[in-house]
Amino acid sequence: MNELSDKKYWDSVHKNQNSDKKAGPSRGRLKLFATKLLGERCLRYYSDYLLWDVILPKYLPHDKGLKVIEIGSAPGETLIKLKESFGLIPYGVEYSEPGVELNRKNFIEHNIDPDNVIHADFSSLEFQEKYKGYFDVVISVGFIEHFDNPKEIIDRHFNLISDRGFLIVIIPNVRGFNYFLGYIFNKDILPLHNLKIMQEKEFCGLFDREILDVKLCRYYGTFDFGLFNTKEKSPMRFLLSFCKMCQAFLNVIFPWLFKDKGSESSFFSPYLIFIGVKK
Repeated sequence: MNELSDKKYWDSVHKNQNSDKKAGPSRGRLKLFATKLLGERCLRYYSDYLLWDVILPKYLPHDKGLKVIEIGSAPGETLIKLKESFGLIPYGVEYSEPGVELNRKNFIEHNIDPDNVIHADFSSLEFQEKYKGYFDVVISVGFIEHFDNPKEIIDRHFNLISDRGFLIVIIPNVRGFNYFLGYIFNKDILPLHNLKIMQEKEFCGLFDREILDVKLCRYYGTFDFGLFNTKEKSPMRFLLSFCKMCQAFLNVIFPWLFKDKGSESSFFSPYLIFIGVKK
């Protein structure tokens, strides 16, 4: 199995997230001004609104107490929101030590058992055998695109799902205009991604299995700068910060303009999503 990004890379990512958490929240003057002018809704990306207020409520089960696991779960924010929004019992599997530490800290802060963060290699035979068919919902966000054999990775997702359980896979779309911006802000990140599967036909083809009842497979979102990052000391960091402040206005305009549908396209949309049920 060939990873396009290794453990050393993810350790550094989660160490930085830990440092940011210890530093505490901070806001620039422009962001504070935008919040006062437009309200708190300007801080919420339109793609987040579509995911949490439109897509997931339509397709996810509403039975409280079902078990959900996120593959590559650090920092744990997705799982916390799934618990708060749908009453799911959150579990995470993470192989990066700093990622496990951060995920457990976030769980403790939200009264979730930190032991539900499993420190393991998701692909290992031991993990796959122990948790076969154990979870009602299996989700990964920004995970499978870091492998050159994503179909095999999805097979390991399948293995964890109970009968009639749900599979949710979300990946970024770093093609089209997003590729151009990704190259401008941090071109070194691009080779860490499997760009081929960031096309709707290729992506949906990964889930063409007899054991799955497909509920949704498409792009979602219109555009957002939250998709991008820079190196820590890059001069582009200031430009991206300014762009993310400008995003506040887009966060207000898009829901008013596109309502619950969005304006999805291969060129601009920030994400692709798959939702299916195991037969």
